[in-house]
Amino acid sequence: MSFELETGVDITEREYKRLVEFIYAQSGINLGDKKKELVKARLGKRLKVYGFRKFQEYYEFVSSPKGSDELVEMLDAISTNVTSFFREKQHFDFLNRVALPEIINRKKQQRDNRIRAWSAACSTGEEVYTVMIALMDFLGQEKKWNVKVLATDISTKVLSVAKQGVYDYQKVKTVPPILLQEYFKQRIEGKEKTYQVKNTIKEKIVFRRLNLMDPGFPFKGKFDFIFCRNVMIYFDKETQTKVVDKLIHHLDVGGYLFIGHSESLAGFAKDRLKTLAPATFQKIC
Repeated sequence: MSFELETGVDITEREYKRLVEFIYAQSGINLGDKKKELVKARLGKRLKVYGFRKFQEYYEFVSSPKGSDELVEMLDAISTNVTSFFREKQHFDFLNRVALPEIINRKKQQRDNRIRAWSAACSTGEEVYTVMIALMDFLGQEKKWNVKVLATDISTKVLSVAKQGVYDYQKVKTVPPILLQEYFKQRIEGKEKTYQVKNTIKEKIVFRRLNLMDPGFPFKGKFDFIFCRNVMIYFDKETQTKVVDKLIHHLDVGGYLFIGHSESLAGFAKDRLKTLAPATFQKIC
């Protein structure tokens, strides 16, 4: 059996299975049998770039050493990136009401002025900029705090958008007006009005490409809180276990882990995580 593409290239069951297994091995993304149309549409465009007439040719290329750059393009094409400012607002309410006051109090007792956070799937940047806005707004005019937020994603394309930090009104309309005025600079580009994140926010963020399936992460210290939301829904249970273990390892004791509200950690790390609120956890040891 084969599936007809708009490009005129067919994908056989065998080709589809090999690509899905390869994508899983490289990224942990479990596409299964329900994403054939997505794979055909998105990777069919990559075939056209190289003039391949068969998905087998593409597979042989992308899985070879000379296809290492295309591997990044393939994962970019497959990755689904849906996000918004203040998405799942309950997390940011909890951060402001519970997590940040506790973190600040603990840091003062430890005489530590560093606050470190990680947006583990930052996509086009809305999440990490929301995190930074929440931090800056909470800390106010206190200059003594050394704040850094790491923003990572597997997709170089969305990271490029995130680094620019420029959004149209439809993107920023979920930002409260007072925060929009404080942390964004309005620009006019032709007939279009856009909003650029101010440098006071951007300079505190480090953007890096990172595959959550990498065997080890190059982080020296621990994070006070981690956002890893709406990522694990694409992983099977085995991959979820590996990713959660890595996240916990890089989280400070007493630190907070936020996952997507459509996700669950039931059965994971019960001895190391305490549930505080929906999709909100604290590392206890």
